[in-house]
Amino acid sequence: MNPDRFTIDIPIDHPAFEGHFPGHPILPGVVLLAEVLAGIEGRLGRQLDDVRIKVAKFHAPVAPGARLAVELADVGGIAFTVSCAGTRVASGTLAMSGPPSAEGSAAP
Repeated sequence: MNPDRFTIDIPIDHPAFEGHFPGHPILPGVVLLAEVLAGIEGRLGRQLDDVRIKVAKFHAPVAPGARLAVELADVGGIAFTVSCAGTRVASGTLAMSGPPSAEGSAAP
């Protein structure tokens, strides 16, 4: 995969903001990762059923109405960086799961 970019618009009324946190809503990390994975699936044109999150770091909160810029790179997996208005908010690496070992358990 060549470096690629796409955007994600987070709606002001996204249901994940309800109760997270009252008076200072922020997008939960799990929702941010789900949005990034959905965007990558759209770019690749297939579902990422064989993906695992190798590394995920959250650098800054994401507020309602944010426009996120996602940049992807091939690093033997998929590296992603998510920014909002020039500030990095998340980064990480995804790995494609390999087939199980001969003994039937996943390799370490």
